[in-house]
Amino acid sequence: MNNYPNLREFYEKVPILIGENDRAALKNKAQEDDAALESSTHWLIAMEGSEKQRNVYHWKVLIYPSQTKVIHCYKSPYYASQHFTSIYEAIEYSNELSQKAREDLLSTIEKPALQREA
Repeated sequence: MNNYPNLREFYEKVPILIGENDRAALKNKAQEDDAALESSTHWLIAMEGSEKQRNVYHWKVLIYPSQTKVIHCYKSPYYASQHFTSIYEAIEYSNELSQKAREDLLSTIEKPALQREA
């Protein structure tokens, strides 16, 4: 299984500066996972689509720590949503997460268990 995002169906938003509350949460995660996360300055919020059947896509919203456009770890995003069957629902949710990032509240979102694909 490939752990990298499907870049053919990968749509990112403009990176958002990490606020102080979210930076503290990211530093805690960095101590547990990867020290490279500490140098992150921005959030990169993106949608990833995967084809489940011919012309039927499922979407998930991902948040990656980054330095503007350099993503530190594609394999383990800071956050990954459950799958959406509608791209419009995924877009709406990504907009909600973008607003939370601008308000320095990403650290307050509940993190779902990541779904692994076969």
